[in-house]
This record gives sequence, structure tokens and C-alpha cells, in this order.
Amino acid sequence: MEEKLRAVYYCRVSTDDENQLTSIVNQKEESTKVIEENHWQLIDGYVDEGRSGTTTKRRDEYNRLFKDMESDKFDIIVIKTQDRLMRNTKEWYFFIDKLVQNNKKLYFYLERKFYSPDDALITGIKAILAEDYSRSLSKNINNAHRKRQEKGSSVIITSKTWGYDNVNKQIVVNDKEAEMVRFIYEMAEQNYGSRTIAKMLQDHGYYNHDGNKIAEQTVRRIIRSPLYKGTAVMNVLHKDFETKRTERNNKDKWIYHDHIVPAIVSEELWDKANKLMDARSKTFITEDFKMKTIGSKKNSNPLTSKIECGLCGSTYWRSTAVSEKKNKIYWNCSEYVQRGRRTKNNRSPKGKMEPKYEVSNAGCDNIHLKEEDLDDLIYQLAQKIYMKSKEDIYSVASAILKQVINDTSEIEQQEKSVKCELEKQRTSREILLDRYLDGKIEDDIYRIKDAKIKERMTELEDACGELAAKKSSISEKQDRLKELENEIKMIADYDMSVVNIKNHIEQIMVYPEYMIFRFDIFGEIKIEVKKINYRKKEYNICL
Repeated sequence: MEEKLRAVYYCRVSTDDENQLTSIVNQKEESTKVIEENHWQLIDGYVDEGRSGTTTKRRDEYNRLFKDMESDKFDIIVIKTQDRLMRNTKEWYFFIDKLVQNNKKLYFYLERKFYSPDDALITGIKAILAEDYSRSLSKNINNAHRKRQEKGSSVIITSKTWGYDNVNKQIVVNDKEAEMVRFIYEMAEQNYGSRTIAKMLQDHGYYNHDGNKIAEQTVRRIIRSPLYKGTAVMNVLHKDFETKRTERNNKDKWIYHDHIVPAIVSEELWDKANKLMDARSKTFITEDFKMKTIGSKKNSNPLTSKIECGLCGSTYWRSTAVSEKKNKIYWNCSEYVQRGRRTKNNRSPKGKMEPKYEVSNAGCDNIHLKEEDLDDLIYQLAQKIYMKSKEDIYSVASAILKQVINDTSEIEQQEKSVKCELEKQRTSREILLDRYLDGKIEDDIYRIKDAKIKERMTELEDACGELAAKKSSISEKQDRLKELENEIKMIADYDMSVVNIKNHIEQIMVYPEYMIFRFDIFGEIKIEVKKINYRKKEYNICL
């Protein structure tokens, strides 16, 4: 008797609301039924509830599945659709790579088919579109959050906010803490610094909520906060889709609401304290007694912090080598730049070259990279990556675009039908009202029928909103496909190719004999490095 294939299923929903929990139950039942119909043996189920598909963090069951793929626990993974598993392009490629390496199979039960290497291109594009959909949704949520804050209907404070309490959703002054806040501003008005004021607070018997000394950072935050003059600042933070972190918005996006909370200090006192702090904070002294100006220009090179040394783990630094003929730019391991080579340099006289510092295991022997060679290599990568799948991408993009157009047409047809029915319901309600006013319908009957029509109209209006959102999503997919097409067309342009590929690079790991380029959507590419002589190297791309 032939041994049964062993199968597991993975299910996921992104929120904990009732509808989504019903969806997870349906996914589990459907997955189990598919496994039974195919005469596979059900081994385990992996279920993530209320978890976003745009990241693998906090998806405990997905991470358990990812780890179990290395074992001999199962043969097949059953999922509903690709986006149930992942809405992140990079993580999708990581998952597929592990799937193939461990000889597992992936079954999409909605499409009734197994994943095949022939599907790599189209599933990759689907992953990009799914990620773009999630990015668009995140943008809409942030916009809705911003609009609520523009109204200024409520001010949110944390338990760490000094001087105020939240009582029945109202911000009221905490008289005892307000005394301390006023003391801080009065001392700041006399041009005392944050560290000195913190010491004064301790001398006057003021301590933090844990009974410890109040830190100078707390003093600085209190002085800088416009809340104490009655102004609430909103839309300061937002959830960033790419980093999955809560990040600070640019100041031009902050929303100010004056006189929305009771002021603890006057505007004049607040302004004076902050102007004096500004005057003190323009420059500061570093640990090695050098004056440093805040706001120095940052390095804008797209490869900064992305090139790492495979030998010592340090970051590569960009520097200019000045010569009589021409200035050349190199990328060198920062450990080498600071401490020299770990081993003796055979090119120096009698092979003797002392390290710059007497530190055990100091320095690094890794190779240097000439920037013009690196740019040429990146251009060759652009040619190989784009040209390799140019025709396939065009054909797949064309097929998807055709499907998108069909979807748009279908949605427009549905929208027309819903609007037509909505208009009929409005007419029916008007007729019902006329009959009621003419005394042809009793009160109870009118109320019951009117309530049913109103309920149906609400359902139809919600349906119109959902269809409009779908049309917007489809339009964004079209725009993304056009971007991909334009990116492919740019490959003939050297500078544009180099810029495009640099923006896709997430990490370059450098070793003496090879390099690993890691991309956001192209996976990993290995580059063999052959040393011709001290200054010249030969690079071979291994696709």
C-alpha cells in the first residue's frame, strides 16, 4: 500500500474582529477538507490570528512553520492563497527558497494547484502587488488617523505626562505636579541648564513617580513641550509600513491645537525658556573636546551602511584617495581604516608592518573596493537581472493588466447594479412616505417597512464604498505595473540602471574571494572575486 503524503495547513487573518475570526474558522475547515479529499495525512495546523502578513515578527505560528520546514515532519503545506501566507515580497522569496531547499511542496487550495518553479515570476509579481495593496491600506489608515487629529476632538496623554491627569476623558491640571513644572520654567527663564535644574529639583524635594531623581532629559522634554502653554501637538508619530515601526513625522506634518488644554505656564514664559535653550544647544563639546554643530550634513550615498565585512562584521566606509592623476573613491572596511591590517603586509620592506594600535585581534585583512569597479559590477547586475526576465515580465505584466481591466469592468458593472437598486430603494421609500401621509398605511406598518428599506439602503451604500475601494486598489496595481515596465526600459541607461539597482540593494557582504548581494525583490546573487594583482580584481556574476 502506497504511503500517504503528510500535510499541514497554514491560516492567517490580520485582525481580531468577529468577521475575521469567522474567516479563520472557514480557512481551517476548508484546509482540512482539501487534505481529506486528496487522501493526505493531516499532521498539524499553524494558525496566526490578528497578525499582519507584511512582516514575520510576532507571527509565532508562521515562524514555527518556517522552522519545521527543516525537519521531516511533513511533505506538503496547504494554504488558501499566496497573500494568506505573505504580503511581503522579500519574505516571500525567503520562504520559497527554504521550501525548495528542503524539498517541500506548497498547495494553493483555492486555485487547486501546487507551486512550481515555473510560477516564480508570476508569484513574485503577485507578492509585489499584495505588498503594494497593504502599503496603500496602511497609507489610508494613517490618513484617517490624521483627519481625526485635525478635528482635535480629544487629547491623549500618557501616565508619564507631568502636570496633568486624565479624568473621564478630560485633561485636568494636577496641582501638585504643576508646581514642579512652573518651577522648571522659572529656572529656565533665569538661563539655568537642564542638568542644573534637575539638581535643583532634588534639593527642593521633587522626585519622579518611582521616588528617584528626576533626569535632565525629563526636564528638557517638559521645557520643550508646548502642552504646558495649552497647545496640543498631534500627528507627531505614524506607523511606517516599510520599517514596521512607529516613527516621527516631519514637523511640517504636525497638527497644532492652541488653548485645547488648561495652560500651566504663560506663552511668554514658555517662549523665553525655549529661546534660551535654543541659544545653548546650537553647539556642544564631544568627548574628545571638539566642538560639534548639530545638524551636520548626512551622507546621502545609497550604499552607505549597506556594505559589510564578512571577516570582522564591520561596516565599509567610503573615502577618496588623492593622487596626482585622479582622485579615486574606495570602499574600505572601517576596522582596517582605524587599525590597519591584522596580518603583516608582504609588500612592505622585509614584510614588516606594525599595526596602528597595539590591540589583540585588531585590524582586518579584507579586500578594498574601487567605486568605479563597484558601479560597473552593479550595471552588469542590472543587465542580467532585467534582461534575463524582460520578455517574461512583459508577458506576465500584460496578462495581469488584462485581468485587472476585466476586474475593473466587472466592478463597474456591479457598481452600476448596486446604484440602480439603491435608487429603486429611495423611490420605494418616497412612495411609502406618500402613502403614509395620505393615510393609506398605518403607523406600525409604515415604521416596519421604512426600517427595512433604510437597512437595505445602508447595506447598498456600504457595498458602493467597498466597490470604490476595490477600484482604487486596482488603479494602484496598474500604476505599479507601469513602474515595473518603466524600470525595465531604463536598463539601456547606465546611470539609471546603477541608481535603480542600488535602491534595491539591502546588503552587500564582502569576503576576500566573493561577495553576496542581497536585494529586496531579487533575492541573493553571489559574485566571485579573483585578485589579479594588488590594485586590480576580476568579478564574475553567479546567477
